[in-house]
Amino acid sequence: MIKQLIILFYFLTGVLTPSISIALVIGSDQEEIYIDANFSGEELLVFGAFYSDPSQSRDSKSDILIEVVGPPEDVALRKKDSYFGFWLNSKSVTFRDVPGFYYLSSTSELSDEFLINNQIGLLEKKKSEMIDWSLLTTDWGSIINEKEKEEFYNALIRTKQNDSLYKQVSDEIEIIDGNLFRSYIDIPNTVPVGEYTVNLHLIIDNEVSQEYSYNFMVTRVGIEEAIYSFSKNYPFFYGLISLIIAIIIGWSGAEIFKRFRRI
Repeated sequence: MIKQLIILFYFLTGVLTPSISIALVIGSDQEEIYIDANFSGEELLVFGAFYSDPSQSRDSKSDILIEVVGPPEDVALRKKDSYFGFWLNSKSVTFRDVPGFYYLSSTSELSDEFLINNQIGLLEKKKSEMIDWSLLTTDWGSIINEKEKEEFYNALIRTKQNDSLYKQVSDEIEIIDGNLFRSYIDIPNTVPVGEYTVNLHLIIDNEVSQEYSYNFMVTRVGIEEAIYSFSKNYPFFYGLISLIIAIIIGWSGAEIFKRFRRI
C-alpha cells in the first residue's frame, strides 16, 4: 500500500511538473501522534519521491537527507563536586531553546563541512578547534572555562542520546525503484509534546538542490493530558497532592506490615 502511495506521488510530480528536471515530494502516514497511558513509542513513516534525469546513474542523481526537529525546550544540567565526603551541586548550566527531539538521516555519509555550511545538524565540535557558542542561547552561570563549557555541552548531547531523543544515522532511508524512498523513524515514549518539523533536503553534487518541510503534532490525551496540564498550571497543589498520596501509601504499607507481623 505504501509503495502504491509513493508511486502515486511520483506520478503526480512527473505529470504536473514535466518541464522541471528535478522535483521533490514527501508525505507521512501520520499527522498527529497521541500519547496516552499505554504509549510506548511509535514509528513514523516518511515517504516520497524525487524526480531527476533518468539517463543519469543512481550515484549522480541525488542523495536524500531527512531531518526531524522537535519543539524547543530549556535543559538545565548540574555538576556535582565532593565537599567533605558529600556530593553537592556546584555548577549549573541552562541550555535554552534546544530541540526536545532531533533526528538526522541521509542516504550516504555527509561531511561535517557540508552540514555546517548548510546549517544542518546539531552544533558539534568536529574539525574546528572551537565550538561557536553564539549559535546557542545559554546561561553559563559561573562557567567561564572553555573546557568546562564543552563538558556541559557533551553532557547535554549524551543525555539526549541516552533517552533516544537525539540520533544521527546514514542507513535508515530505503530507496525503492531508483526514485522512491521511505524511512521509519522511531518516536520514543520520552518525546516532548508540541509541533515537530520534518525537513527533506535533496542533495545534488554536494549542494542542496531542493527542500521541503511539513509539520506533525505530538499531543497528550486522556488521563496523561489531565495530569500534565494540572502539574503545569498548578505546580504547588500538584506537589502537595503528590506528597499526601505518598504519605498515605507509606502509612498504609506500614499498617499492613504490622498486621502481618501480629498474625
